[in-house]
Amino acid sequence: MKALPVLFFSLSVRHFRICWVVLFWGFCTLSACANSADALALQQRLIEIFDQNKDAVVRVKAAYRKPDTDERESQITLRVGTGFFVSKEGHVMVSASRAAGADRVWIEFKGKLYATEAVGHDRLTNISILQVVKLPEEFAIIPVDASVRPPVLGSVTVAISCPLDLGPSPSMGMVTGIDKKLGKKVFPTAYIRTSLDVSAGRGGCPVLDMNGRLIGMAVASIPDLGGSYCLPSDALARIRDDLLFSGHIIHSWIGFEVASKLNNDNTNIVYLSKLIEGAPALEAGLKEGDHLLSIGDRIIENVVDVPTAVFFTRANQYTSVKILRGVEKMEFSVKTLPWPQKPLKVGTDRSFSD
Repeated sequence: MKALPVLFFSLSVRHFRICWVVLFWGFCTLSACANSADALALQQRLIEIFDQNKDAVVRVKAAYRKPDTDERESQITLRVGTGFFVSKEGHVMVSASRAAGADRVWIEFKGKLYATEAVGHDRLTNISILQVVKLPEEFAIIPVDASVRPPVLGSVTVAISCPLDLGPSPSMGMVTGIDKKLGKKVFPTAYIRTSLDVSAGRGGCPVLDMNGRLIGMAVASIPDLGGSYCLPSDALARIRDDLLFSGHIIHSWIGFEVASKLNNDNTNIVYLSKLIEGAPALEAGLKEGDHLLSIGDRIIENVVDVPTAVFFTRANQYTSVKILRGVEKMEFSVKTLPWPQKPLKVGTDRSFSD
């Protein structure tokens, strides 16, 4: 009888271990099933995004005649890229590097070629808008919505492009950065950096988030990183509106240079280092040394924030500029002007001339 407790204890321990093994196996099985379900759900969502937007994507073919050659023996260079419909009227957004200065541009949609006419180009941001002369019977559009905010780092992206001579094809990537400069090159506005490869005819493709919303258009390849830069939707909308209205972009000008310095509490200060004579900034009452807080609704925390803020202002319209002068916060209403024809001095990575 005395051996029974020992035997019972031995059986209980063994039973306890078996239960843990069963529970652990069950947990792993459930986890595997959950992971499998998540993977299938992601796969299905990618398929849905592609199906909903593939009929808006086109191949772009641009013919360039080599200069200084006899027209009868002219040498033609063909550039190929991707574009997408942005309106039911047949407006197509493409890379300016695939359309600006071309002798003829076509789009290829579902195996057929359609002639286009140029609406306008902006080489600075590498965006062009074309108008299809004779519309296809059925096509989709990808709306350009200025209210779509840039995605956070790590967000999954879906690009739909026409690589080589193939039809619209999906590819999945990730947002790897939001950049306003690369080295000493300051961008005209913030760009979305992704892991998407846009070589082999994929430049100009739309990039969407997992909700199927356009977050940007691929405008530049980054071969060293195996990725690309996308111009965000709010910037695309800004360019689209100007090109459709006037055929070109009217970049605004405030007329100052900025620099940065460290404050006593190690915070960064962006201040007006130079005001150009006769420019809107000086006329509005701004002074050299003013600590720049914001332009419009864009907060200024670094000198590279200034180009983006100025990019979204409109020429010949008033915009709010908030500054700190001494201990007093002040707000000025500045009427911007179009960029002067004469090139201005562009600052280094420590200063910027808008």
